[in-house]
Amino acid sequence: MPKLTPAEIPLWLQLNKVSKKYMDALAAKLGHIGVRRHFFLLVAIGEAKGTATQQELADLLDTDKVTMVNILDSLSEAGFIRRTASKEDRRKHLIVLTPKADRHLPKIRKVIADLNRKALAGLPESLAAHFPSALAAMKAELEKVIQAAEPSESASDAPRPGRRPRSAVSA
Repeated sequence: MPKLTPAEIPLWLQLNKVSKKYMDALAAKLGHIGVRRHFFLLVAIGEAKGTATQQELADLLDTDKVTMVNILDSLSEAGFIRRTASKEDRRKHLIVLTPKADRHLPKIRKVIADLNRKALAGLPESLAAHFPSALAAMKAELEKVIQAAEPSESASDAPRPGRRPRSAVSA
């Protein structure tokens, strides 16, 4: 295997490896509560106080509707959330936490804050302080690249590796 320099390794691969380690660490600290992933989603649902829709949560995680339904199904089966019909629009489902999830929220918040701190501990303080804004700036620049792409270059219409095309998911 050839030796690659850090500049030759795609950022997505480097960030993906960090994400996997982060999620493994979260699961190690919180897996005992009965959920393996999606801890932050429970925090977001709790913050919304019964006003979060499935679509808003899908947008938050930048995922498609089918994936979000599967995630919510697993959280529901584990007893962490329930769906209720919106009083304003019966087509929308509002997602609310169960008392079981409410009991775990303080621990989830603490573990996420501690893990964030530990993950950034190896960086110089000045870099760690700017890391969230650096990620946001990277995302914004990549969105510009996507917007500027010629239609034939655009990957937004092409299926993502390992995923069904969005048109098949939207049905």
